[in-house]
Amino acid sequence: MRFQGIYLTVAVVMTTPLYADDVLQQAEALLNQKQNIQAYDLLAPLEDQRAGDPNYDYLLGLAFLGVGEPSRAAFAFERCLDVEPNNGPCRVQMARTHITLGETPNARNELQTIKDYNPPPEVESLVSQYLGVITNVEKQQQRHTNAFAQLGLGYDSNINSATEQSKIALPSASGGQVFLTVPVSEDSGFLQLQAGAGIQYKYTPTVTGLADISVQQHSVLDNHAYDYTTLDTSGGGMINLNNNMQLQGKLQLQKMWLDGQTYRDVIGLLAQGQRPITDNGQLALFTQLSQLRYDTQTARDAKRFNLGLAYSQAIETKYAPSFYTSLYRGQETAKNSAYDYFSQSFLGLRLGGSLIYSETLSANGHLSTETRNYDALNPYLPFSSKRKDTETSLNLGLTWRIKPQLSLQPNYTYSSSSSNLPINDYTRHIVSVDLRFDM
Repeated sequence: MRFQGIYLTVAVVMTTPLYADDVLQQAEALLNQKQNIQAYDLLAPLEDQRAGDPNYDYLLGLAFLGVGEPSRAAFAFERCLDVEPNNGPCRVQMARTHITLGETPNARNELQTIKDYNPPPEVESLVSQYLGVITNVEKQQQRHTNAFAQLGLGYDSNINSATEQSKIALPSASGGQVFLTVPVSEDSGFLQLQAGAGIQYKYTPTVTGLADISVQQHSVLDNHAYDYTTLDTSGGGMINLNNNMQLQGKLQLQKMWLDGQTYRDVIGLLAQGQRPITDNGQLALFTQLSQLRYDTQTARDAKRFNLGLAYSQAIETKYAPSFYTSLYRGQETAKNSAYDYFSQSFLGLRLGGSLIYSETLSANGHLSTETRNYDALNPYLPFSSKRKDTETSLNLGLTWRIKPQLSLQPNYTYSSSSSNLPINDYTRHIVSVDLRFDM
């Protein structure tokens, strides 16, 4: 393949040839005036009729880039190059598209091919600039860091997840009833502070290291006995395989303090494999093994194992809807068999999604339910049957992006527990507003 003086005054300055076609002339004028949406609206409806015309495909690709759809731009430029492989502007724009998609090896190949055929000085200068951009992008891709800080306030209708009645009737082993006095639910306002940071470091094109840390301080205004602090850290790696399969493994650690005192430590291993199965859709298989250790309630020390399947999908339409769902099953087993009444098997389902109304406003929702069947009777309480709970939670939230890095996030969460033992029944409403800063 040899490129001639057709290297033209390359794409970015848009000195494309004058088209005899009125539609293409109008589209070219709109693109030169940076009216990308108008050019897109003019060209996109004609794609079925005119795809394969290199002049049309070239301008359509530029319009797609202008409205932020690089994947579709790549298809348009590919059609252009299939018909005219020596089309210099189109090849440069294809390289630009690869850069936008983060496909730097492909972009470098396109530009190096052009450079190898001694283009005019102005084109060679532009190609060199793009190669410099690629180098910078590759450096950013090698090490990506993020951090956030979030301050919130809210109201919790049931800070102790208690029943609404102070006395409940329980069946006894003798067949009669026992009235048990239990704490009633308490409500309170709260303040919450969260902060965290993470890093991804690409050791090779296929191997990436992962690490993150976060801390959360939750302060209950009316009863500080329920104040808690959590510190979470994790580290691991991710491998990208040739078949688009992605494997990920992490070591996870959590330490929790309750009312200023050490409460619980968790150490766990997470393994996950995922791959795309549709356009913008991914299927994932995950498993997690954890060890729980309580400082003052050693009877609750346990190991926990779960296995699950998840699917997520983004839809290219108005409001850019996306959704996810996951189904999981597992077992929590008390370390000491004398406390098997804390052991349980569980089955859970999660559903969620989001809508992007505008560049500054988006909405999200999450629904989850988990059923737990406990392994044994609690010998210290007058229960005549093993405990069975179903916990359900619904969360609704908005994100208003005040500035690119600053957002306001109102949230509402409803949760409830339904149990065959009334002592474990409760409902809870939480409303909050968070101010978040992303770095």
